[in-house]
Amino acid sequence: MTALEVKLQKAFAPARERKFSLNAEFSAPPGVTVIFGPSGSGKTTILQCIAGLVKPDAGRIAIASDAVFDSEKRVDLSPQQRRTGYVFQDLALFPHMTAADNVAFGVRVNGAERTRLVRDVLERFRISHVAGQKPGEISGGERQRVALARALVTQPKVLLLDEPFSALDDALKQAIITDLKAWLAQQSIPVLFVTHDRGEAEALGDRMLLLHEGQIEKQEHPSSIQIS
Repeated sequence: MTALEVKLQKAFAPARERKFSLNAEFSAPPGVTVIFGPSGSGKTTILQCIAGLVKPDAGRIAIASDAVFDSEKRVDLSPQQRRTGYVFQDLALFPHMTAADNVAFGVRVNGAERTRLVRDVLERFRISHVAGQKPGEISGGERQRVALARALVTQPKVLLLDEPFSALDDALKQAIITDLKAWLAQQSIPVLFVTHDRGEAEALGDRMLLLHEGQIEKQEHPSSIQIS
């Protein structure tokens, strides 16, 4: 069973702000773990540390018992080696590429298998009709689906979602969540889902980490956590 184990410390000292320290320790089994908390509490930093985009000051991050970061053993795998799928809040699609090329960007196989993987994930997320169009030529919901498809086509060991639905209206949001849940039902990987929206947390999450000022205060089912 693939599980994610995280223990990390990271301190920031902005020039004109108070020092911020993140000190988080948790495990995430297969399923959706929501990271919930106010702006500035460290939610995105946790995802970036797991993905290898930010280096913790100390700690250990392991996926399926294999360390991708370990400060004591000097392990620090590159983002490509970590096999994480990441959907950014701003989506980070390549504007000069078509939807299909964006999805295919991280695929490591070539030829017919590459074509099949891209075609299948475009169909799964109902965006085959925009395969030849660029991000600026399609709707916000379609761009969101392209970003999800790009993250999932690589068959990641961990999926990281950083407020991916914040710019969508409720109808689009619910439709995409439904399709994502259908995909997750066929997988067995940990998903970390950052959101400010309690409704999103309860619709998608199996468990919730309540983060406040860099510390995890509670770990329960989303419907059980009382937020002051």
